[in-house]
Amino acid sequence: MKTLFTRIRAISPSLYYCGLAHLALFALMTIIAQFDHRQLMGINLWTKPIKFAISIAIYCLTWPLLLQYLPFERLKQRFVNFTVFAMAFEMLAIASQAARGQLSHYNTLGAYNALVFSSMGIVIVSQTLFALYIGIRFFKVRAVQITSALLWAIRLGIIMAGFFAMEGGIMASRLAHTVGAADGGPGLPFFNWSRIAGDLRIAHFMGMHALQIVPLFVIFSGVKTARPAIIFASAYFVMISLLFANAMLGRPLF
Repeated sequence: MKTLFTRIRAISPSLYYCGLAHLALFALMTIIAQFDHRQLMGINLWTKPIKFAISIAIYCLTWPLLLQYLPFERLKQRFVNFTVFAMAFEMLAIASQAARGQLSHYNTLGAYNALVFSSMGIVIVSQTLFALYIGIRFFKVRAVQITSALLWAIRLGIIMAGFFAMEGGIMASRLAHTVGAADGGPGLPFFNWSRIAGDLRIAHFMGMHALQIVPLFVIFSGVKTARPAIIFASAYFVMISLLFANAMLGRPLF
């Protein structure tokens, strides 16, 4: 593990320290939640920033391991800089709204809340489009340093993660993530995905983590050729699409 973190820091110090900062925020807000018992929509108001902190940490620490195989140095640095800015902005918005006792997402009550929500949307959509562009540029890379399987896993993992990240636009347009009930009902532990209705966050979450899951399949399975990687990625895409369709029909995961 120490060797892995050393490698990540060597590839991109900016993303490395951004990831560590969010791990620290995860720990800090977890402690704060033990003393601040205020609730929003039936759960501790620090739950959302806690989840976002760990998710952003994983996101930041994943990208250097992918970017090391992309040769376009100036493009990579611009992407890294914008990603660090975008993740810090999102975390600041989510955590500050929680501290105020306000929802960060789908909150259009009042000029300030609406400004925060719309600004978050602009920043994260811009970062997602940039990430998709990085995924497209990976199609210019040839399998020299890495196997064809890992190269295709990186390509498809990035594209799939960006595609399902854009699902956030559907939730934003509805000002809700639950289909068939109001947001904030009974949910699964930690994730709080609805147990009584469809929840669009499930496909959103699982799809975005294709960034890690598809390459990890290749690494742990040991496959070398492109075909198994493409088949796995395709099957994963179908599974997430079914989760999305299930949510749109108003059905809970379980």
